[in-house]
Amino acid sequence: MPISALKNSASIACALLAILPTTVLFAANAGFLKDTALAYLTDEDRRMQTQTAISVLDDADATAAKDWKNPKTGSSGRSESLGNFRSNDGLHCRKLRLLTTAKGIDSQFSFPVCKNAQGDWFIASGKQLTPA
Repeated sequence: MPISALKNSASIACALLAILPTTVLFAANAGFLKDTALAYLTDEDRRMQTQTAISVLDDADATAAKDWKNPKTGSSGRSESLGNFRSNDGLHCRKLRLLTTAKGIDSQFSFPVCKNAQGDWFIASGKQLTPA
């Protein structure tokens, strides 16, 4: 995947709070995440998680899954596609599940994402989705 596509696609992870530093999470009034695995991820962990999520979303298999592990930190996770969907405005969408482990804490988040005309994935907040 070209770096430019990875940078554009990384916006999905930004929206998920998964790639934001812990200090930004708390400054953004997201203190509820302080006891989750996301709070303990390093920048390298977040990069690995983001790359794995994008790889799963871009996979032709609607139920693709991929693991990641950072041997330096011991953090690990899994990205899972939970199927293809179509938004009410015709976009290709998927439901994505992120499982993350850091510092002995397990966290799981699931959310809908859609691909825009430019090929970038984004959180499908407020969109009505139907199975494709």
